[in-house]
Amino acid sequence: MSAIAHSPFPTAHLCSHAPHRAKLFLPPPMSVSKLKPIRHLSHHLRRRGLTVSAAAVRQDTTLWTPAPLLEVSPAAEFLFNITIDVSDSPDLASSYTMAGQYLQLRLQDPNTKPSFLAIASPPSIASSKGVFEFLVKSVTGSTAELLCGLQKGDVVELSQAMGKGFDIDQISPAKNYQTVLIFATGSGIR
Repeated sequence: MSAIAHSPFPTAHLCSHAPHRAKLFLPPPMSVSKLKPIRHLSHHLRRRGLTVSAAAVRQDTTLWTPAPLLEVSPAAEFLFNITIDVSDSPDLASSYTMAGQYLQLRLQDPNTKPSFLAIASPPSIASSKGVFEFLVKSVTGSTAELLCGLQKGDVVELSQAMGKGFDIDQISPAKNYQTVLIFATGSGIR
C-alpha cells in the first residue's frame, strides 16, 4: 500500500474480497490536472462492467421450451435430418415466421453449450404440422454430434426463432418462381 500512497500517478483498485461484485475504489485526485485521467479510467471500467452485466442478463432471459425429437436419420455422411415436435408449444411454433430464421437448441446435459441451428422447414410446416426440421452436421466433440446421437422421444430445449430471415415475398414476379430453394454453407454445400 505504501507504493500506492507515494505514487505520483492516480491508480484504480478493484476490491478482491467480493469477487462476485467487484467494487471500484479510486484514490482522491492529487491535483486538478490529474482529475481527468481518473474520470476517464473510472468511466472505462464502469462501461466495461455494464457490458458484462448486460451480457449476463441476455443469457439469463432466454426462454427455453422443452420439445421431443420425432426423428433423427442420416441424410449423408456426417449430416442428419432432425425433426422436433413443437405442437405442444404454439408460441414457439408461431415465433418462426420467415424462411432463414434460426434458433438455439440445448441438450438436457448441463455440460454442453447451446447450438445455433438454421430451421430447414418452411414456416408453414411449423404452423400446420407443429414440427421444426433441421439439417445438422455432426462435428466431433460438439453439441451437434451429441444431438445427432439422440433417439426419437429424447427431449431437447429450444429458444424462440430469431433473425430477420429472407423476405422471399420480394421475389418478382412471384408466379415465375413458385418454388424457392435457399442454400447456405456450413453443411457441406459449396
